[in-house]
Formats: sequence, structure tokens, C-alpha cells
Amino acid sequence: MKNIGLLAWRALVTAQRGFLIAGTCFLVVLLTSEVIMRYVIHYPGMEVEEIATLVAFWLYFIGAAYGTYDRSHIKAEIFHLVFKNPRKLAAVRVTATLITLALSGLMVYWGYLYFVWGITKVERSRVLLMPMVISQSSIFFGAILMFLYFLAELVDRMCQALGRTPLIKTEE
Repeated sequence: MKNIGLLAWRALVTAQRGFLIAGTCFLVVLLTSEVIMRYVIHYPGMEVEEIATLVAFWLYFIGAAYGTYDRSHIKAEIFHLVFKNPRKLAAVRVTATLITLALSGLMVYWGYLYFVWGITKVERSRVLLMPMVISQSSIFFGAILMFLYFLAELVDRMCQALGRTPLIKTEE
């Protein structure tokens, strides 16, 4: 069972990396073609802008989730200056991570409400008439991934506070 969970974890992270690489390459091609269409062919290319916006939404939120997994997200931490004992420092970090987990849970809830709202409103983009919920849903799904990764970070921090080896990722 543990191996299945680890394989699923790695597959999820690998899928995110693949999406981020493919999405970034696709976005570069889109934006390059938009510049060519606009300034060489003199065609406004509004369709390209809509697709680029959709891809960018997903890149932002999947990228934020990946930053949470990688623990390279922005944080302002001065705990290490105050607490010199590694276990006390780990206990304070558990508290900070618990607060972050609660806030990401709130983001999941708000993202869910926005996702449901988007489904019920059936908004469409102006040019291609794509359902807007496609890009809006990135907030909800990105928040779910961030919550999952903050939960994993909390487990690791609790292990550190108890003097055990972290399960997922070692401290940077």
C-alpha cells in the first residue's frame, strides 16, 4: 500500500512537471505566433489571446502547487534566529505550517465555490466562446494540490518535531 501511495505521489509530481514544461512551450509558441500575426500579417489574433489566457491560468496555479511541493514558495521566516534548539524550531514550524494548511483549506473552499459558480453561470469567452469555467477551475484544482502538499509538509514538520526522519522531503 505504501508503494502504491509513493508511486501515485511521484506520478502526480511528474504529471505536473510535464504539464508545466509542455504548457510553457505551448505558451511561447502561441505568443510568438500572436506577435507574427499582429505585426507581420496585421491580423489581431484575439483567438490566440484567449487560448494563451486559458493556458496561463493553468500554468500559474499548477506552478504555484509545484512550488508548494518543492517548498520553494515564498516565505518570510525568522524563526531560526530566535530558536536555536532544532526540535523547538521544528515545533514552531509545525505551527506555521498548520496555519498555512488552514489558509490553503480556505482557498480550496473559495475555489470550490468559484468553480461551482462558474458552472452555473455558463460564461463564455468573447471570441472562441469557450466556457470560462475551464480557466476558472484552475484555481480550485491548484488549491487542492497546494493543500495536499502543505499537508505533506505538516507531516514532515511533525516528524522533525518528534525527532524522526521526514517522510516526504528533508528540510532545506
